[in-house]
Amino acid sequence: MNEDEARQVLLLQSREAGGASAAWSADDRAWATRQAVETLGAPCAPDRFVATRAAFALQRLLPRDAAAQRWLARRAWHPAWTLLALVLGLVFGLAVDQLGPPQRVNLLAPAVWAVVAWNLAVYAALLLPLPSLGLRRWLAGWGLRGDEGPTLLWARLAAPLNASRAALVLHAAAAALGLGLICGLYLRGLVLDYRAGWQSTFLDSAAVQTLLTTLLAPARALTGLAVPDVAPLRVGPGAEATASAARWIHLFAATLALFVVLPRALLALRAGFVSRRLSQYFPIALDTPYFEALHPLMRPGLARAVRLLWAAPAAIEATLFGHAIGHLDAPLTLLRSDEGDELQLDPLPTDLEATPTALEGGSPTWWQRWRAVGDPAEQGLARLRTATDAVLFVTAPDTPRPAWLAVLARPVIVLLDEAPTTRTAPPLNLRALADGWLADGRLLHALSAALEGDLRWQRLADAWTRRQQARFDAGIAEVATSLGRIASARAPVAGSGWRFWRSEAEAEADTARASLATALEVELLASGERLGRLIGVETTGAPSTPLFPAALRSGIGEGRAALTGGVLSGALLGLKADLLSGGLTMGGGMLVGAVLGALGGAGVARGLNVVRDTDRAYVTWDEAALAPIGEAVLLRYLMGARIE
Repeated sequence: MNEDEARQVLLLQSREAGGASAAWSADDRAWATRQAVETLGAPCAPDRFVATRAAFALQRLLPRDAAAQRWLARRAWHPAWTLLALVLGLVFGLAVDQLGPPQRVNLLAPAVWAVVAWNLAVYAALLLPLPSLGLRRWLAGWGLRGDEGPTLLWARLAAPLNASRAALVLHAAAAALGLGLICGLYLRGLVLDYRAGWQSTFLDSAAVQTLLTTLLAPARALTGLAVPDVAPLRVGPGAEATASAARWIHLFAATLALFVVLPRALLALRAGFVSRRLSQYFPIALDTPYFEALHPLMRPGLARAVRLLWAAPAAIEATLFGHAIGHLDAPLTLLRSDEGDELQLDPLPTDLEATPTALEGGSPTWWQRWRAVGDPAEQGLARLRTATDAVLFVTAPDTPRPAWLAVLARPVIVLLDEAPTTRTAPPLNLRALADGWLADGRLLHALSAALEGDLRWQRLADAWTRRQQARFDAGIAEVATSLGRIASARAPVAGSGWRFWRSEAEAEADTARASLATALEVELLASGERLGRLIGVETTGAPSTPLFPAALRSGIGEGRAALTGGVLSGALLGLKADLLSGGLTMGGGMLVGAVLGALGGAGVARGLNVVRDTDRAYVTWDEAALAPIGEAVLLRYLMGARIE
């Protein structure tokens, strides 16, 4: 993939490594994978799958994640930087107007020797394995600061690319600097008269002649110019140089070309080629757990299925991960993961019993192995070894293992064919595997120990855990919903309303209790069927529950309230009014007061019944009845789900 695709992939990896979030959920992840598979088909190159998946994923991620947008929009490199380095280096080289004192070339201390010495030190640093002191990491993250997640991934993987780009800029600038110095020498030599000379306190003419001849030997070989005699060029204190510097300028220019311009130009070309190649074919290791977990397309050389060899007698009946195993004559898929991995149970080949039994007493000797090379049974065993990840070996207690099991050299999980016991440690009990989730979990742990490090198995184990968690949550939700319906169920008492005696309501409540009990039985049966579908078991009948009678909930008797209100309040107050009036109302006050008191008492009772939801009497299950009902429903679920 190219650099832009790699940046998209690393950005997505940084987001998915942090788990689900508001910007990127598990559904989004599955959607991006499906889109990539549908677009590319199978089989396809892993790098194409990763790049295509990242492109689809960013269609959803970028609108939700502003930080991801900013990080992806940043650019740590622009081709114009190389041109800028060339221009700056050339201008700086031209701007150097002194090679010593004005218009004089000091043969022992010109700027040329400083430039050459610096470049030789750079070449030595490139050839020697010196520590980078974090330079590569700094270069990798250069210009991409702000979002720590993708920047850290980019800093690790883009270090070679950014280092080659930095080298391109530096080598181009150095080559342009040398070229600028050469051009400056000749341009100034056209209009200025440069003179050459030298001074030294410790060196004589012979030593200076030897030194300059040695240093300028490559330039002398290139130009064919001899190194002039330096004895006449020695300048005393306060004196001025008088010899022409033309030949020395030619030799110094050739030296700059040989030691600065040419090597730096070649290094710049090499850095440019490397950076271009890395940009077009960005290296990302796709054999890491993150990429391998995306889809089986990322593991083209690895079988999708973890294969278990079922080494058991033909008459054995067992249950593994919810699958009934009887006479196994074809591979059976026990588990699947969202990433496409499978746990496959393979039948035992019929020709294994023909394997030589010389191994019963221990490991084979070298001549036994040599003689068995051409044996068909041994060849079949070798093929089986490559097609088997682990063996489920069903045996009776104290039964020796067959010889081929040792030769197969694959992890073995022993399942004892005996009556279920309380033993939980290996060897596992074959019959106990049908007893619930915990038994499956023990087999799962045994396989995890046998297949340690197998990423396919880790994903399968996670898929089994998620499936059981979802199954448990669904079962508990159904139990809670059913108990909620039972607790809120009520049956109205027929004829409850205006009545004067409670005995009438009690007599009519029996029919309501019978109706509520029938509704309870219907609900328990329906809930049992729903639970059975959720947990994959058959349920027959409703659970037996020691029921208490349903409680009667009735309101305040409005007739009794009217009678009480009429007699105690209205009639008495009316009588008082009669007495105070001297009997002038002829009992009318008492009568009117009784009527008003009765209406007021009935109204108050009616209002209280409405507020308390007891305007009509009904029967319902109270706390004493709900306790055994809830216990029976939970026990039925636990027994059906076989939760120990």
